[in-house]
Amino acid sequence: MYSLLPLIPFYFIKGASKEDNNAVNIKKLENNKGMYFSFIVTGDNHSGLIFNDSSALKEVWHMNREDRFRKVPIDLVLSVGDVTLNGGRGHFETFKKLQKIIKWPFITAIGNHDDRDLFGEYCGEKEFTFVNRNSFFIVLDNEAGKLTDDQFAWFEDKLKEGKNYQHIFVAMHKPPFDPYQQEWYNMDNAPWAYRFRKMCGAYGVDMVFTGHKHMFKHEVFDGVEHIVTGGGGMLIDIPGSGGGYLHYVRVLVNNEYVTYEVRKISPPLWECFLYYSWKEAVYMVRNFYGTGYIFGRNSAILPIREKRVNDKEFWMGKTA
Repeated sequence: MYSLLPLIPFYFIKGASKEDNNAVNIKKLENNKGMYFSFIVTGDNHSGLIFNDSSALKEVWHMNREDRFRKVPIDLVLSVGDVTLNGGRGHFETFKKLQKIIKWPFITAIGNHDDRDLFGEYCGEKEFTFVNRNSFFIVLDNEAGKLTDDQFAWFEDKLKEGKNYQHIFVAMHKPPFDPYQQEWYNMDNAPWAYRFRKMCGAYGVDMVFTGHKHMFKHEVFDGVEHIVTGGGGMLIDIPGSGGGYLHYVRVLVNNEYVTYEVRKISPPLWECFLYYSWKEAVYMVRNFYGTGYIFGRNSAILPIREKRVNDKEFWMGKTA
């Protein structure tokens, strides 16, 4: 019961105004000086469900304490999208309550759960760039799943502009690779994903931040660090050992150096009892006899596939 208490005042507070949007918060960064700063990256809070709101509130409480020692200035919070659960107006209103209690300027990409018209009304632009100190940020709109040729042309123009700064950071919703390998669909070799990764490498992007998958994952492609941070509050169905835990990422920029830290957050106690302990228990049991999926294919397929991979006649095309 104690872990539920923060939700009571939360649902009664007045949220941030619609004018508190991406463009307004970008302007708040104009007077930042120096080359030593930090920013927070989060994603997939999915406002509108009590489970999600409770977890997101706990994460924001931790975020707001990040500057308690006042050693490194924190300039902004950057979200990689899915700020609502189903994109309805009521869920956007709940999201604005969450935005209201975050101490720093909040800038967000659009996610596939965010209604496009309402996102424009409550959050502003979907594709834009901004500058903070010595860093150039590019926010892309790939909630539909890929980038178009026109978007790639715009992206490349902005990457050229970003070469005038020490660092380039890119944020969008869906990752250009599969952060969790036990999937039914593989995106690693999709044409748009390959093209995106190569372009980021060619122009010296420092980090790419994405979400969509409710987990943490870090990969490097062509010298570029790709960070999936989708642990912003949504109920997570991936095992903790595979990155399935609530978290946000704090990025530190110190002149030419960039580092990051993952802030792992334990769920509110009532959610541990009702969901997370059972989730981990189910995975533990499944791993004894299956492939490790909760929502996957029949484990009986696996030994058949392994036999075929080792079958020379299969590779020579002599079997069906």
